[in-house]
Amino acid sequence: MTISRKCVPFTPFSGDLSSLKIALVTAGGVHMRNQEAFNTADDLGDLTYRVISGSVDGNDLMVTHNHYDHADADSDVNVVFPIDPLRELVDEGFIAGMAEKHIGYMGYTMQLKRLYEETAPAIAKEIERGSKANAVVLTGGCPNVCHRTVVAVQREIEMLGIPTVLITVSPEVSAQMRPPRALYPNGFKIGNSVGKPGMRGLQKNVLRDAISLLAENIVPGSWKTVDYPEYGEFHEPVSVKTGK
Repeated sequence: MTISRKCVPFTPFSGDLSSLKIALVTAGGVHMRNQEAFNTADDLGDLTYRVISGSVDGNDLMVTHNHYDHADADSDVNVVFPIDPLRELVDEGFIAGMAEKHIGYMGYTMQLKRLYEETAPAIAKEIERGSKANAVVLTGGCPNVCHRTVVAVQREIEMLGIPTVLITVSPEVSAQMRPPRALYPNGFKIGNSVGKPGMRGLQKNVLRDAISLLAENIVPGSWKTVDYPEYGEFHEPVSVKTGK
């Protein structure tokens, strides 16, 4: 089912955060090292996605994407796909557990209609079917297309009755698609969705704040800006004209 961007699918969450089992979805081109890489040779982009094991270790993941600088993610994949910080939040009892599968895809494509009508609903169904997730955290990859397509995926998941939150570092781009919920870590650069390599405390704080947003009373279609002084250097977010 398609839905106008003027309408924002929104699944409320009214329970305790400690009851959540979280799945991660990223448009940042993340996949397991033993999986087929995404096709970066096709100028139209790759519309496939990879199912990532819920028990995977960050060291067993890699990035294939040629539309953003993922050097930081190559050093520490958790900056775009915070799998290890998520596991630590489980160990601390902040959330109940991790989903049995997560999803990575390469969010850049020139085939937007097919992605919106085929890939995004398929990813949502994959999360609904067998992941045991009752909430989802999403991240982008490239500054423009990825930060739009990931919202399309987010909206499809919400329409299946699963609450979601997007961590965006291109808030104005993501806003074009009206995400149900979004957190903007103020000044974080592209490729640093939850912080810099090795800064596990910062990564975990951003992820914790994003998950906490599920329980806040927010306006669907908006984003919340949060300052993280420990991040250091400030980067201006990508600015684009809002399409109709």
